[in-house]
Amino acid sequence: MDEKPIAFVSVRYGEDVVGGAETHARLLAEALQRDGFPVEVLTTCARDAFSWENYYAPGEEIIGGLRVTRFPADRLRLRPRRFHRLARMIDEGWRLSRREELKWLKAVVYSREMCEYLKKNAERYLAVVFIPYLFGTTYLGWERVKEKGVLIPCLHDEPYARLGIFRRMISDARGVFFNTIAERELAKRLYGEKVKGYIVGLGMEDFAGDGERFRRRFGLEGDFVLYSGRREGGKNTPLLVRYFCNYLLHSGRDLRLVLTGSGSVEVPAGFEGRVVDLGYLKEEDKRDAYAAATVFCQPSTNESLSIVQLEAWLAGTPTLVHGGCAVTRSHVESSQGGLWFHDYHEFHAALDLLLEQPELRARMGQMGRDYVLRNYSWDRVIGRFRRGLRECGFLPGEEA
Repeated sequence: MDEKPIAFVSVRYGEDVVGGAETHARLLAEALQRDGFPVEVLTTCARDAFSWENYYAPGEEIIGGLRVTRFPADRLRLRPRRFHRLARMIDEGWRLSRREELKWLKAVVYSREMCEYLKKNAERYLAVVFIPYLFGTTYLGWERVKEKGVLIPCLHDEPYARLGIFRRMISDARGVFFNTIAERELAKRLYGEKVKGYIVGLGMEDFAGDGERFRRRFGLEGDFVLYSGRREGGKNTPLLVRYFCNYLLHSGRDLRLVLTGSGSVEVPAGFEGRVVDLGYLKEEDKRDAYAAATVFCQPSTNESLSIVQLEAWLAGTPTLVHGGCAVTRSHVESSQGGLWFHDYHEFHAALDLLLEQPELRARMGQMGRDYVLRNYSWDRVIGRFRRGLRECGFLPGEEA
């Protein structure tokens, strides 16, 4: 094994940080170190993905056995009107100049000190892994260590992915490690068939949640639909709340929607007791919630893997996903572990079917669990990561 460490660059990092890409970075970095790769983490002092305020102290600390170095997060101070104009132009598909794209990127979040560190210390590392694609810590950091850079883009089909800076980065990167075939196909549609990419994904630790313990702890009885993750428009949680409340009105069922994670939730008047917001849960409670739920719903259309969907399956719970997300739908199609919807009527019909057929739910939950264990064991993922490094030239070829 090369003694040079692998650096992971994540815009946020920590056991108390909520976010799919951030969780992905932490779990993969820790697993690689357990497997014998020396790993370091470079990140910012930000914890909140909305304000990007510096929360943690700069400098080094140990998290999960890894050396984590934090740098102050920076934001280019644009006038609000100018920033919102750029954001609107991106959202509407306007072609921006590279200067305008960089202004927008820096106005979201980046780190001057991290960029300087990477420029000076690139040769210390075997490779520098950037995750996810969207932030200034990734693009501006990658520009300084291109020959060392590996991207785990966590790519979504969204307007930001069409910016020229990201097209160049993903097209020119020495290595791009995708989470799923569907994500790689999206990259090829956006940037061309010549995109170099390897399917790696993320390992999932098996667990046994205690559904009854969860129900006792939070005073829940009867059937409920569970959502876990960031609560925001980009994850379609307002749509889920609206669809669920409509479902109650039209079905008359005694059912609850339980929401966990970070971000705010607006509960329509009259549904306060039927939409239950538990906020951020510790890991044990979250796993118990998966086991207790009747159905897990992932309404997001912006996923490159969906850790929460895979976790729900490990608990044997069927999943209901948005058909507009190629990744989560492909998981369902490959596993037969759930259903998908495109609109309210399909949501209503799918939920009816799942609630009325407990044997079907159990069978789907088991097929989903088998799919995760078959495809997302750590042995398989570390093996794919190692092969990717070798194909990119970071590791020597196979031993004789």
